[in-house]
Amino acid sequence: MNNIKNFSVNKKRNIFLRMFVGGIFILFLIYVLGVFTSPIKNFFYNFTSPIQRSFWTAGESSSLFLGSFFRGGALLKENENLKSDNQKLLSQVAILQSVEQGNKAQSDVSISCQNSGLKYVMAGVIGLDDNDILSINKGSADGIAVGMPVISQESVLFGKISQVYKNFSKIMLVSNKKSVVNVKIQQTADALAVDEIDGVVKGSGGLSAYLDLIPISSEIKQNDVLLTSAIDKSFPKDLLVAKITQTQKNDQKPFQQAQLSLFLNVKTTDNLFVITNYKQPK
Repeated sequence: MNNIKNFSVNKKRNIFLRMFVGGIFILFLIYVLGVFTSPIKNFFYNFTSPIQRSFWTAGESSSLFLGSFFRGGALLKENENLKSDNQKLLSQVAILQSVEQGNKAQSDVSISCQNSGLKYVMAGVIGLDDNDILSINKGSADGIAVGMPVISQESVLFGKISQVYKNFSKIMLVSNKKSVVNVKIQQTADALAVDEIDGVVKGSGGLSAYLDLIPISSEIKQNDVLLTSAIDKSFPKDLLVAKITQTQKNDQKPFQQAQLSLFLNVKTTDNLFVITNYKQPK
């Protein structure tokens, strides 16, 4: 009898072990080897998008819920249920607020784009990865294409579309290490500069960037504002990029640099706008 019981237990363990190893192998294929094609990636996005969106919108509420879940052994079950219901209500309120904010943002950008002749598609933010790549819930089915500029309702430049699938896309943020944006410096009111000062904003990762290639003879100061310039063929001009927080000047070098505070704020942004009809100057 004991042999039969041991055989049954060992069989269950073998099945569980096989399922666990199989799951790890599938995750390895998805995230490391990248063997799945775009249509399959798009299918997985459609399947998980509502979950991702809820977690992104709920923000801190979701983390509080998970925290209480893992502390469940130390709490009374009745209190856990009450907290769970409260978190669901908070999540629903957050989603409703997001919709309302999205409507206002769409109205603001509509006025701005009409004045400049630009067209846009509003997209919801899904998530951010460690490489300063932001995901949104619109794709090729909505007219999105690689290279399109992405802005906020305040005309802040976030970056440009780097990857497109049928129902979602990825944005390479200005802070991405591969990002380079030509800018002009809008100096503070007390500045007496006659000529426009041009430079380049380079991403340094971690949602940060720095200003480079400013001639050593140019006078730049803290709080000077950086806008996209006409030199940059990737973006419309006069979009907000950043402000200078600290200058770095070395008379032994032909150019000076500066530390920046980017205007983009991923954590407080629910909706972005992809400019779909911007034609790069030849």
